[in-house]
Amino acid sequence: MVARGSFGHFCWWRSVSGTLDQAMRAMDATTLQTFRSLAEEVKTGFAAVQESSGEMRIVHGYLESKDILAAYRPLCLPVHRASKDTDRMSFRRTCKMLQESASGELAERLSDVRERYEKVMAYMASHTILNDRPVEHHEVFEAWMDAVIFGEFGDKDQEYRKLLAECGKAVEGIAVRLTEAIAERILELDDVITGILGESIS
Repeated sequence: MVARGSFGHFCWWRSVSGTLDQAMRAMDATTLQTFRSLAEEVKTGFAAVQESSGEMRIVHGYLESKDILAAYRPLCLPVHRASKDTDRMSFRRTCKMLQESASGELAERLSDVRERYEKVMAYMASHTILNDRPVEHHEVFEAWMDAVIFGEFGDKDQEYRKLLAECGKAVEGIAVRLTEAIAERILELDDVITGILGESIS
């Protein structure tokens, strides 16, 4: 036996569901566009590093720079957001959202990009022995990000400076390697987003 008003309730729920679905699609589109703006920042950041390359040189296998923190600041800003899983613009959240839209070749490309990103995260979770002590890569990365992005405010660069003093310039190499690897994955994911949006439009 069908309860009275059930059809009306069904129609109401379908209307609400449709409205929610549209809202979610709009939210997803906004998120993707914002992530794409991160990719544009990455391109600008790589250009800034390239422009500063004249002031950088390799000494005993490590980068030297008059102000390497300033040189990498434009690149670190988008990388910092994409690498934080709690950020709505995070790499992993964006990939999860794209899973529902990608198919065929684009789905394979998305899977490849995610796999390469997770390899970077695996390196992030590992450590290196420097001056007879294990140095956690994620601690180096976090200290580097604080120094690059917030170093001008208070003493946010102290932890990174301490790591440099205790473990040497290899710390800088780890930080730069992680930063550039994540930035490259952002650009690769942006290419996948371009393909998905192109398919949606067509």
